[in-house]
Amino acid sequence: MPRLSPRLIRHAHNANPLLKLLLPVCRDLESARNELRWLQDHAVGLAARSRNAPQTWQTRLQVMVRQRATGKPLQYILGTEYFGDLEIVCRPGVLIPRQDTAASVAHLAHLLQSNDCLPNRLRVLDLCTGSGCIPLLLEHLFSQSGDPPDLQLLGVDVSKRCLDLAEENKARCQARHAEFAQADVLATGDVSPQGQPLPALLKSRASPNWDILISNPPYISSHDFRKTTARSVRKFEPKLALVPPAGVSEIPDDGDLFYPRLLDVADHVHSKVVLFEVADLSQALRVASMAKKKGSWDGVEIWKDEPGAKDDSMVQLEQVVSGLKVLGRGNGRSVVCWRDQGARWLGRT
Repeated sequence: MPRLSPRLIRHAHNANPLLKLLLPVCRDLESARNELRWLQDHAVGLAARSRNAPQTWQTRLQVMVRQRATGKPLQYILGTEYFGDLEIVCRPGVLIPRQDTAASVAHLAHLLQSNDCLPNRLRVLDLCTGSGCIPLLLEHLFSQSGDPPDLQLLGVDVSKRCLDLAEENKARCQARHAEFAQADVLATGDVSPQGQPLPALLKSRASPNWDILISNPPYISSHDFRKTTARSVRKFEPKLALVPPAGVSEIPDDGDLFYPRLLDVADHVHSKVVLFEVADLSQALRVASMAKKKGSWDGVEIWKDEPGAKDDSMVQLEQVVSGLKVLGRGNGRSVVCWRDQGARWLGRT
């Protein structure tokens, strides 16, 4: 990371001493100004609503700027982050929602809504749900369509802290079709030290079948977590949501640990479409290869950060990498598989 010039630091200090504190984490003056404005608005709002601790907004702002200067994510300080059009509550211990995840979910919803062949009831299972942002965004997007199907959305996570926050976000978003439950996705037997195994949870549901399976699992390898992951992510976001647990698999790249299990679950619940988030194109190609080797999918493709991006002539961007169709603009972001009716739902027939 390039060093900041003394001239830039002096300029920030002369404009506002708090800007100088934000500059090392923001890296440029414009970003620092934006963050300072957001933090000030938040401090003013907190001071106006506070009755028991009458701190001035100036005092609150100084505290928040110092927190941000340590690298603490802005979303944990402000308490929310946008995920698509939804404002999702964020708290330490739960992964911060990312807009590239929202872009994949929104593109999936767009494809599903573009076809009139969806079943009257659509059941969606989201594994490693975290803040609950994926089911909540899906419900929001479908609620805006003219004749949405009867949605059943189930978000599953091993962390009770995540599930508590997901329930809070459900109330905040006034969602009616999303449910959340605790289970260990990796567990295959009857017992798990992490709580209820996923098979037991699925067995307890009214129907064993889930039309669509979505997951943004921990996918960062232990090596990449140490060497390439941003310091603020390593220091402040939960490792449980980023790196698969060690010592439970012989897979060469431990960042891939969840994907064979997720593909097995998709077969078990007879999913017609799956959407798995990945770290980059290299991992996307490995996961896509896993799916193709299963032999149970009619089609597999990779989506980039902006899967619906088009060129100047309004044709969707598309390339072929290692025999796989790769759609959109940006880095490899998701692996999508379909079979049976899922091909018609996605317009892949």
